[in-house]
Amino acid sequence: MNFSLLTDDADIASSIFRREHKQDNWYVHLSTYVQEIPVIHTRKNGCIGIDFNAELISVTYVKWDGNIEYLEELPYQWKNQTTGQRQATMRNIVATIVKLADFFECAIAIESLDFTKKKAKMSEESKIYNAMLSNLSTGMFREALESCCRRFGVELIKVNPAFTSVIGMVNYMAKYGLNSGTAAALVVGRRALKLSEKIPQCLLRPEDVNKHDWSHWRRVASFIKLHRIRRTQLFQWRKALEGILTHSLWAEHQLSQQVHIETGEPRNHLHSPMANV
Repeated sequence: MNFSLLTDDADIASSIFRREHKQDNWYVHLSTYVQEIPVIHTRKNGCIGIDFNAELISVTYVKWDGNIEYLEELPYQWKNQTTGQRQATMRNIVATIVKLADFFECAIAIESLDFTKKKAKMSEESKIYNAMLSNLSTGMFREALESCCRRFGVELIKVNPAFTSVIGMVNYMAKYGLNSGTAAALVVGRRALKLSEKIPQCLLRPEDVNKHDWSHWRRVASFIKLHRIRRTQLFQWRKALEGILTHSLWAEHQLSQQVHIETGEPRNHLHSPMANV
């Protein structure tokens, strides 16, 4: 049995029905139209960049000129949590981030990907985190963020994730005393503001001068992977990347061993012929 009713002003639609297979219980569903909120917080006032890590979410506020003004790391617990608790945790984190955007009157930027790259980075760290990332990839965080941004009129920008971690570690980690997560979040925010990321001149080869910036960063990322350079080593990136200017072009395409860009740990037990160089 089913009844549908509309109020006089048609703002609320109600449906009353009974389900025989559920002990003849009666149910009432109400629905209403939610007016669309105009976007009032945009990138003209800067942007909040977001980066995911295994135990926390890194957030940085980047001013319109590209300089960092505020950072925060939002820890969360995933182990021994129910789905409802995990969803509540993500909603709370989203609410905190959107409140920051409301305070700074700015946009929010996230990486435009399904988290598979993040899965690859942390695939060996813990089965718990694998489960976490699997849940995130289904849209738990993204859906909550998109919904909250619409509700508060915050512009949500999705950026290309290419080399955000590498750029952050080389250009900003030591410069501002950041960790790899907040440095990557800074790059995400800057990218949303359409700011370029130049490679340090001392890492630039003469033959690469006219190439695209990402071509330079691809070479740096390959060198880091090949030589298993840990992220902590990049606080002294000049020393860690010593030898990159004479790095063999042949070696750049001989990455027979997959390693984590964040940790430098090998993904399998194969040994790279360049591992001890």
